Amino acid sequence: MREDQTSRRQMMAKDFVVGKHKKRLNFVDAHFFSLPTQGNVYTLTPLTDAKGFTKILVASLQRKVYCLEYSNGRPCIREVPFTYIPGGAEIISIDAVNRSVIQEDFIIGITIIKKDDATGQQSHFFNVYSDWDLNSDSALEVVSQNCLPLELDFVPYHLYHIKTKGKNGWETVWLLSGSDCCIHIYHSDDESHSYQEVDCSESFPEFTNMTDITLWMDISYSSDNKQRVSATCGEGGIVHMFCVNVESKPLVTASRTVLWDYPSASVKIFDLKTVLPIPRYLQGVHRLQEKALRREPEAPAYIVVGNTLESCIVYRDFVSCQSGYRLPESNANDVVTCCIVCDIDQDGKNEILVGTYGQTVIVYKLREEEEPSTWDIHHRITVPCPVLSLAYCDVMGDGSFQLIVMTTTGIHIFQHNPWEVASVILSRLEALTETEADFIPTGAEVKAS
Repeated sequence: MREDQTSRRQMMAKDFVVGKHKKRLNFVDAHFFSLPTQGNVYTLTPLTDAKGFTKILVASLQRKVYCLEYSNGRPCIREVPFTYIPGGAEIISIDAVNRSVIQEDFIIGITIIKKDDATGQQSHFFNVYSDWDLNSDSALEVVSQNCLPLELDFVPYHLYHIKTKGKNGWETVWLLSGSDCCIHIYHSDDESHSYQEVDCSESFPEFTNMTDITLWMDISYSSDNKQRVSATCGEGGIVHMFCVNVESKPLVTASRTVLWDYPSASVKIFDLKTVLPIPRYLQGVHRLQEKALRREPEAPAYIVVGNTLESCIVYRDFVSCQSGYRLPESNANDVVTCCIVCDIDQDGKNEILVGTYGQTVIVYKLREEEEPSTWDIHHRITVPCPVLSLAYCDVMGDGSFQLIVMTTTGIHIFQHNPWEVASVILSRLEALTETEADFIPTGAEVKAS
């Protein structure tokens, strides 16, 4: 009986995947929000609250920060009045994170450049917004009024948050690349209610000897949090990739450096399979699966490098693989500005999305049936203006993800065809129901045990 259920489930999954390969993505350009002034590749960030709803924070170069969200199914965009952003200042980058899963504990970082009209000199600041009272739910409006400004002696670039193991366990820290060819690390001091820069050699030894201005960085931890992969790309075309053991004191175990002729705009670390959180009502079944099934060894990480004027490159197991795979036609639509990795066709495997200044987003899908595996163009999305940034998240609050495309004039929200989403949900519910039946012990099995 179980063999029949398993074979039927495998056939259903196979038919679904084959159908997806033959079918192009069916997107609806649901909404467009214009911005008074444009941003850049660093000025869009999603922010998910404790209820699971996602807001989009987007900053314009002229000191304005907007929040895009859906309220009662209706889209709205509003300006958020962040303090300590003086008139005439330019916002360079923004990043945000919610440190709590049960309440609002937003931390928002904004880097700015301020020019003195009298002397013409520039000053640079890293503003950290948070509510130190962890006993209260901090709304975005409250957090935006609590600012800790840190003056910088370098021009800021990419702002990025990541967890690291500190004295009191895992904590969230800020990484900020600068014009001084360094990656600066800032961590919070809850006692003094402040943020301080710390030496990167202890927690991030891979970033101690950078020789190029880092335009983008990405870090990914293994499922057991014992290893991490770090990658950076720079203005001079230098791409650094590291394997780091973080069981005790962080130690670089492998590294590789690749030099390109042109700057690299983006780098992403990813796995082929996408992992979704297990619903509470299925966590018991999941534990039974973990006991019954042998866990597969963790696959080597993939790294995609978005080169600006050359072809984008995908590396698989960069330590042992000497050459990467060039994404076809990735250099045919003007400069590559950004890239993300997500399961955009909802088949359980990740795709690569490359945004270009040529007003095109290219979706690449891995074709594993060939040896060696190749990445093919799966879909193209054309927008009226150059693409600056991409995100894939549930901003509508309907349980499915939307593609967020920020251009030089505004933000497009691309929604999946609702009928196709419903078909995916029904297929997955059927598979979950059969999985639950497979792993719930029968009366005879309970008596025997």
